[in-house]
Parts: sequence; structure tokens; C-alpha cells
Amino acid sequence: MKTLLFALLLCLPAVVDEKKDDSLPLDEFGKTFLKTRFKASAADEMPFDKLRAEHCVHGVFGTFDIAYPIWSLGEKGHVDDLRALATTLIQVQVHWIDWLAKGDERTAAPKADAETLLAWIKGWKPANFSKAENAPDKDLFVLLGATDAQKAASKRLGDFIGKPDVLGVAPKDGRITQILFAPTRLDFVHLLGYAGLRDPTQQPMLWTNKATTWTNFWIDWNIVMALEYPPWADDKEFKTGLSMNKFEPTGMLQHTVQHAMLTFLWMVYGDNDGIHINQAQAMSMAIEVCGEINALEGDGGRGTTGAATNAYEKFVPGGNSAGGVLPPIPAMPFDGMKTDPWHENLGRDYFTLPLRKGQKAGAKAVAKDGPDGLDSRIMRDKTAHFAIFSLDRSKRYVVTAPFMGEHAKIRAYPPVQFVTDFREFFRAYKCGFNHWLQTQGDKAGPEASAAKYREFMRAMAARDEGTKIDAVVQKVYGIPLSGKDSEGESLEWSFLEWLAKGK
Repeated sequence: MKTLLFALLLCLPAVVDEKKDDSLPLDEFGKTFLKTRFKASAADEMPFDKLRAEHCVHGVFGTFDIAYPIWSLGEKGHVDDLRALATTLIQVQVHWIDWLAKGDERTAAPKADAETLLAWIKGWKPANFSKAENAPDKDLFVLLGATDAQKAASKRLGDFIGKPDVLGVAPKDGRITQILFAPTRLDFVHLLGYAGLRDPTQQPMLWTNKATTWTNFWIDWNIVMALEYPPWADDKEFKTGLSMNKFEPTGMLQHTVQHAMLTFLWMVYGDNDGIHINQAQAMSMAIEVCGEINALEGDGGRGTTGAATNAYEKFVPGGNSAGGVLPPIPAMPFDGMKTDPWHENLGRDYFTLPLRKGQKAGAKAVAKDGPDGLDSRIMRDKTAHFAIFSLDRSKRYVVTAPFMGEHAKIRAYPPVQFVTDFREFFRAYKCGFNHWLQTQGDKAGPEASAAKYREFMRAMAARDEGTKIDAVVQKVYGIPLSGKDSEGESLEWSFLEWLAKGK
């Protein structure tokens, strides 16, 4: 299988520039990284496996294999960060088990194993890592003296999640999710430089100014995950970064859960036409584990080496039947994300409140600010419309359902000045819809809804290549995912009706 690049970006143009950006010497960053960290003059002197094994503490915690650079462990708070990251990724696995098999007595043992690991991780102290640099084995279970019971607990948890026997789904080929954390923005940029030196075919993708604003990228099957956002100020030496905890104390963990979950779900489902469901699941997981989700989602894309990648095609439902390429997204200041109306309540209610407000505003404004060509039935439907705004909030536009499945293609994208807000709307919408599906998707009630949702998740993983999400939904739920309008029952229009009935 070809090496894949997977970047969940802060802002990326619609097509990646395949020419190296000479204004940013990422080759020099890579060479400096090799020289200062490893006393190496060329990338082939420091293979990635060696970098990870000998210069990072690392360990397999269930289905996540994590690595953290030793050179950062001495900095204030970084051991605490590592402990929090490991704890959170164990909690993700407990919630995943509950999503797929809650109440099944066979889940008791792996959940007990998770508790064993959590208790062990809780006892990690900075002093425990003082000899990490010179330790012959950097595996955390060896370095920190884990007991045989603790080692066995991790293996059993990973085996349980890695097989579909109970959960019904599992990562393809039994792969676990490998994560290399980049604690500082400079670490992240150094690793971008190193990755390009290691594999020159990656340079057109990795060695760009835009790449330095990413929050993750891939080296082989390892996702390199940043733990700082780029700084507000122009810092060409990347000596500073913006803390992910600037807005909320769990910001870094929200980011980690969201993107680790996206990566894990890709291991399970691969590329698929239900990517918006996977994105919503990752957001929902962050809410369940951290209580909220205000981490920057970013623009996402995946492509083979050197290939162009659309920046946000998978975040925007529907499509222009005439084809074409979406415009670049203007960069927004990070503090702007805090006050974005679609982020109200920070997802604690799965964005129900801002969606209802947007729906009410859309119903009032559709006649004046709606798209041309809507039929009279849709125009009269009070549930179908949502108001979105230009970046400066001076102009309003109304977008209209459907936003899900094949029927979303009947709607054109909004005008360029509204695309950024539309993305924020759809971010909230897909998360709200996914939670509704988990809890309200069956008329028999929450338990039946959860059971049906489990069936849906399993069916999505088991479907034949070429089977669309619409067909999976029809088979599992007995009704379509969506429709052209509210005439005839469908999941999306039921969600819209439920949303409109709330206060």
C-alpha cells in the first residue's frame, strides 16, 4: 500500500502547491534537527524507527502506540502532559467499547484492564523520567517498571479492540494507531524538515509555508501530532507556539482525542463517503472524554505522495454538479474561534443551541437571503434553512437542507464570502446530527437508538466496496439518510424536525 499523507490543517489552499516554498528553508530546519539532536549529517543516519525507539519514550497502550521526545521531557509540565495524553487515550478506548457493546458482559474484562492502566499512569512523576535519556530501553513499561499484570492489561485491551469478535468492527489488518507527539511548534517544523530529507518525494507536499500551520502529518504509518498551534505573531524561527490550552484547560486533550480518533477511525473504515460521520464521531468522542470540543478542526485532506489534495471537500456537503474547485479559505485569527456563534456552548450540548438559533434565523431570512431557485415547498419549510454570515458579519446568506448523502448534491455551495461560516455551521451540524442518531435515531427511545447506531457502525465497516452510505442507512434504518425535502420520512429531515421543536 502506498505511503499516505494525512494532514488536518489549520488553513490550506484548495490545491497544494507542488513547488517547494523557497522562502522557508525547511531543508535547513531538517539538517539542524539532525545535527543538534542526533549529531547526524544526513537523514539516512537516523532512520525513523531508530529516532522513535532511541530518542523517544514510547509504549503501546491498548490500540494506541505513543511516542514522546525525550529532549522535551525536562521542560516544565511536559511529563504532566504525557501522563494526561496517555490517560485520555485509554479513556477514548473505554468510550469506544461502550459505543459498540455497552452492556455486553464480555466488555467487563477489557474495561478492567483499562482501569489497571489508568491507575498505573496516574502514579507517573517527573522524577521517574530522569534517567530516560541514558536508559537502554525507552519503552515506558520497562522504563517505569510496570508489573507483568500492567503489561498484560495493555496487551489484552489492544487485542480486544483489534479484533471484531465482540465489537463487530476493528482496524483493518489489525493495525494499531501510532502517534509521535511534537510538544513544541519547533519540534513539529523540525520533523517536517526531517521527513522531507528522509524521503525527497514528500518535499512538494511537506516543504511549504502552509505545512508549518498544520497540526499533523504522516511519516510512514506514524501520525506526527503537534501539541501547539502556530503562534499569532510572525516567527520564522518557530521559537514560540500558541498553547492549545489558551482558551480551555483541556484544549490540548480535545485536539488529541479528536485527531487520534480520526486516525483510528481511518484505520477502521478507510477512505469512505461517510467521512463526515467519522469526523462527527471524533468530535463526539472529544465531548464525551473532555466535556467539550473547541479545538480547531482544520481543513483536511489525504493523498498519495506528491499528489494534490482538496482542502475541504470532505467538510462541505453536496457539490457543484458543474464541477470546479473550491476557493481558498481565508486565515482566521485563533481568538476568532472562541467567539464564533457556531461554537456557542463549546459543543457541550453537541451544538444543539447554536443550530437551533441558526435554524430560526434561517427560517425568517430565507425569502430575502436564500439561494435562487428554491421551490415553494422548501421555501415554506421552517426546518430546512440556516443563516450563515460573511467573515465580518455584515452580509447574510441562507443555506438549505439537505446537507447529507446523495441528495445534498442538489444544493450549490454558498458564495465565496460565506464559505468559512458554512464550514463552521456544517462542523456543528454533523456533530449534532451524529449525536441525535446515537440517542434519537430510533423512535423506540435512547436504548433502541444506541443499538441501531451500533448496527449502523458495524454495517459501515462491513459494506462491500462501492456500497454507498445511503444504501447502508436504508438497510439498517429502513428509511433514507435524507431526501430532497421533508415529504417522505428520512433521518436528516427527522433530525431537522426534532431540532425545530426544541427551545
